[in-house]
Amino acid sequence: MSWLKRHPLLGAGLVLGLLAVAAEGWFLQQARQQAARAGAALEQKKQERDWLARQSPAPSAANEQAITQELLQSRRELAGLRAALQARDGEAAGLAPPAKPLDAYFAIAAFVEKSRALAARAQVLIKPDERFGFATHANEGPEPELLPAVFRQQLALQYLVEKLLEARPRTLLGVQRERPLTAAQRAQRNQPGASAAAASATGSDFFAFDPQVALRRPGRVESEAYRLEFTGQTPALRAFLNSLAAGPRPVIVRQVEVERLAAEVASAAVPAAEAPVPLVAQNLSKFAVVVECVELLPAPEPATP
Repeated sequence: MSWLKRHPLLGAGLVLGLLAVAAEGWFLQQARQQAARAGAALEQKKQERDWLARQSPAPSAANEQAITQELLQSRRELAGLRAALQARDGEAAGLAPPAKPLDAYFAIAAFVEKSRALAARAQVLIKPDERFGFATHANEGPEPELLPAVFRQQLALQYLVEKLLEARPRTLLGVQRERPLTAAQRAQRNQPGASAAAASATGSDFFAFDPQVALRRPGRVESEAYRLEFTGQTPALRAFLNSLAAGPRPVIVRQVEVERLAAEVASAAVPAAEAPVPLVAQNLSKFAVVVECVELLPAPEPATP
């Protein structure tokens, strides 16, 4: 202590030197720790680089360009498929549904009379009171909120019935459709529990279509199912299915039921006007065909990469 008192400046210098050495040691320790962390991070980046390099395809500029080209090609193919699946018949395109229930009633009545005339010309037997799936509206039109749905079904059944009559079956036994839904019900149909509830109600015009096999996808694809029952020989069924496959409307055949009929079984239907009575009974079968008419909803805007 006496030496420090005699040389205060030298003592202060020693203290400052010790402090400098301590600070230098601390900074050196910090630098070493930072270097260790940087080394570990560098090693991790190397491992990530090696992992990415082993991927197929590797994220190189050439592969990125190839992926971009494949994405553009996929979008073009998707647009082509959408165009192919869109209905291509000009009669149905751009038609607006009736504005009033009375207008819909007269439109349905005209469809029924036209179908009866087609059955007579094709020499197909029908029931005297055949309404082609619209017995519900034999005396009145649909409710205002159901006008668009019933109109869609009318257009679809007009197409399906014409194709069936062109195939010349022996007898048209009946036509059924799904119960029509309002716009709000249709939007919620694919939600859990909603489809089963909508399909549970059946009647002379309606049948229950299994929602598990439907092609419907919320916001992308809608559809309506129809059931046509008729008798005839196998060529009639084959001609009907081939006409649907080659037709302008996107239609998926979901089910075909076949039941052989005895030759002596008499049909409950009566001949349409001018339909000849066969002299020799033929071996007939009863067919039930369930089809799903697909409707593509407007495509969503593609995401910007």
